[in-house]
Amino acid sequence: MAKTQFVYLSESDLPVGIPLPWAIYLRSGELLAPAGFVVADALVQSRLMIATPVRAAQATDRDRKHVSAEEQGDGDKSATHSHDPLKYLKHNAEGVVLTFKLPVDFEPRNVQVEFYGRVPMQSIIVSAPTLGLGSGQTWQNFEGIPMTVQVIFGRSLCMFKTTLMRYAALPSGHLFLRYPQDAVTKSFRQALRVDAQIPASITMADGYTVPALITNLSGSGCAVATGFVLGQPGTRLKVAFRIKLAEKARVVTVPCVIRSIKGKLSQQMRYGIEFDEAVEESVLLTLKSFVYEHLAER
Repeated sequence: MAKTQFVYLSESDLPVGIPLPWAIYLRSGELLAPAGFVVADALVQSRLMIATPVRAAQATDRDRKHVSAEEQGDGDKSATHSHDPLKYLKHNAEGVVLTFKLPVDFEPRNVQVEFYGRVPMQSIIVSAPTLGLGSGQTWQNFEGIPMTVQVIFGRSLCMFKTTLMRYAALPSGHLFLRYPQDAVTKSFRQALRVDAQIPASITMADGYTVPALITNLSGSGCAVATGFVLGQPGTRLKVAFRIKLAEKARVVTVPCVIRSIKGKLSQQMRYGIEFDEAVEESVLLTLKSFVYEHLAER
């Protein structure tokens, strides 16, 4: 398999105020910023340059030195000796939750945001959630505020404390969080899972069938959203859905049990579903193959 070829970038390749025409990476292949990311100002530009960014080589780059992701220069070798508490966090983050308390808050807020990337040992970049404080108050007013961050990736939950370094409004609001010195990572799941939007049919114990939407899926369970009440934790159900594996559609029917419930009766309910241990081996293999195929596509 051919190695991915990169070319190094200079400050002139990262002009302030202009969307990037391509994604930029570390030499290891980790995403620093996606295509379309706007370098808000000279400070953001300098932080990116500290990471020695690269982009994928193009046919027109004949006059630029090409490097492979697997190769390491002297600078890269020295960097491997520094302690990076988030070295396993790349572009595999499935969910990020910020916990913070503004001066006007009585209780801390827990807000889910999108993970945009990281500058190793410099900053974490996430989307900026809505404050709901009126037009006169923006995240810029709260730079320096302490936060706790929880990141789910693969089978792990990573938690660390940080502060807001800087807010940038373009291309859409995003936050630069101070890179942590330490982080706690622990096992979070028994199985790898992927986000999904799969229509499903839920059959309850009385044989009544209702529609639902699978929002994430693993080899051992799934999360479903529905406007119907399916039961309490411990209720046994049967879920049927269609997935595409190796370009072939397959219908999967799995006995399962409710393990958790979120939401209110007046809103859409979200259920954590565990597949029954008696599921056929062929069905489990199909589910795991679907998950791995989608993880490989990321």
